Amino acid sequence: MKHIVISGQPFERGAQYGEEFRREIKDFLNDNIARINSVRRQPLTLNEALSMTDSYIPHIEVFTPELADEIKGLAQGAGISYREGMLLQLRREIIAAGLECTAFACFNQEGRAVIAQNIDLAGQLTDLGIILEVRTPENAPDLLMYTHVGLIGYLGINSYGLGVGLNMVLSSGWRAGVPPYLLIRHLLHQRTLERCLLEIGRIRRASSRNLLMTDGIRLINVEMTVDKTRLIENDLLVHTNHYLHKDFINCDLVEPGTSTYPRLERAHERLCHYGKSPSVKQMEELLGYHENGAGSLCVHQDGNPRKVATVASVIMEPSEGRLRACKGYPCTEPFHDYRMERSCMA
Repeated sequence: MKHIVISGQPFERGAQYGEEFRREIKDFLNDNIARINSVRRQPLTLNEALSMTDSYIPHIEVFTPELADEIKGLAQGAGISYREGMLLQLRREIIAAGLECTAFACFNQEGRAVIAQNIDLAGQLTDLGIILEVRTPENAPDLLMYTHVGLIGYLGINSYGLGVGLNMVLSSGWRAGVPPYLLIRHLLHQRTLERCLLEIGRIRRASSRNLLMTDGIRLINVEMTVDKTRLIENDLLVHTNHYLHKDFINCDLVEPGTSTYPRLERAHERLCHYGKSPSVKQMEELLGYHENGAGSLCVHQDGNPRKVATVASVIMEPSEGRLRACKGYPCTEPFHDYRMERSCMA
């Protein structure tokens, strides 16, 4: 998996990213409009997709201005328009519904907090997975993320020991706002979990999501609709694609009979079998778990780009500045270690 390091002020960082992946970004945009039309039931023209993007841009600029500057730099570096750069950040909102990702958070055998997950997406995105390392000026956090070509946020860790993973959950009211991928990127620029929670409350969110978060001491799920949040905190957290907090049960749009329920049950069973404190090998084994039926955690592609499949798998140990990532199916592909050079932790 390609590992790129960008540094400097936001516009500079974006320009470095765009220049590095200029060809790949242009090819992706030209491939069914960033493969949006490979997944959507109702295809869009490029102008229609860009018009949908326009309503989000003011919110991104108001609530996360540094990220807007980075996207401007990305667009310049890649030789695309600013609107096209924004479109790459908003693919998920334009594609709309779909269930993705199995994730868990626990303390490993050494007592360190870990967030691990399979990244399950439609659109055959395995080839676009990259490791993005962001080095910031002065005492701001450095970041180490898994993301996709052209996207400046997805999941990752920072040099203050914070980690953020995610799952899709479905509720009504999706709207123009800051998409969760950019929200996560913004959260990784914070120094404390408490500050992250304040920022989640401050920012107008575009769509629903669940975030798994840790500062090395606490493990929390932040379940979100567009305008409400609920926290679940424990020393073992497992999440798939339905709401777990009782306050959100009635707003959950997930359909009965989907794989989210058996995946949650299997993941929890296996983690309890490991004594709730799995080794790295056991975590890799769990992420590659298969069974005959809907409980498989590693989801294979059947050739239909509209179907969700596991495109990568990630194990994050924020206190160590360590991210292990597998490109493709974790049942067959190896994990590789990536580490941040700088730690800002006391």
